[in-house]
Amino acid sequence: MTARASSRTTLVLLALLAISGCEDKSAGSTLSADLPLAETVNGQRVPQVLLDVLARERKLDLSVPEQRARAVLELTDYILLDQATRAESYMKDPTFAAAVEINRLQGQANAAMGKFRDSAQVDDSVLRTEYQQQIAKAGSSEYDFSQLLFDSEDDALKAAGEALSKPFNEVFDAWSKRAKQARAFQRVRPAQLPELLGKELSSLKSGETGKIPVHTEYGWHVIHVGAISPFVPPTFEQLKDGIRDTVLAQIGQKRLEKLRSEASITTPEPATPAAASAEKPAN
Repeated sequence: MTARASSRTTLVLLALLAISGCEDKSAGSTLSADLPLAETVNGQRVPQVLLDVLARERKLDLSVPEQRARAVLELTDYILLDQATRAESYMKDPTFAAAVEINRLQGQANAAMGKFRDSAQVDDSVLRTEYQQQIAKAGSSEYDFSQLLFDSEDDALKAAGEALSKPFNEVFDAWSKRAKQARAFQRVRPAQLPELLGKELSSLKSGETGKIPVHTEYGWHVIHVGAISPFVPPTFEQLKDGIRDTVLAQIGQKRLEKLRSEASITTPEPATPAAASAEKPAN
């Protein structure tokens, strides 16, 4: 079996994991027994909806025989492994049971977040507002710039000092081997950079070099601005689908944050090691 279980645990796995340890003969005991069947494995009924969901997750077309066969094989393997789990009583092992449960919780959480997004009502006016905010944040200009990035503040200060009296290309060549990075960038917007570096970039004119190195989590930046071009953003229609995904994800996250804020959560104090009951015997 080549099942590609990832952090996005599928609804198929969720349904199968939910029945581990059960004695009924229907895969996915939370699903209606009257649902159409995809197959029966060792007397166990496997609903078609499980195959449909698996195919959607794997981007397989069930109308294509070869792709259907792949989906059926994977689903059959899940059923067989579930049956082996119950036959061997693996769930009696707390570590095994916990691994199954954490995967079930992950799958259920992903499915619930999907439900939060699917149930949200988002019209074009909301999307256009988000579009305008994104365009405003993006800024009106794109910059070509060169950068010397240093781990050492002293080296960055020396390079920036030399750039006050020398052409930047000479400084760039002289320091490129000692710098952590020496690179030219094209058509970059300040909003795409760490905040302090973006502010420095937008404050400089074409042909100017930053007088003081900018410190970010990446190191010390000495930058020189080349051409500055107007930024022409994509149209609303071009970005609409992506913006909708962003807005729906934000709605789902806010719903989760609300659940978290309203929840009553207690955490026991960590256990402390017991004190030694007897002194170490003398040699």
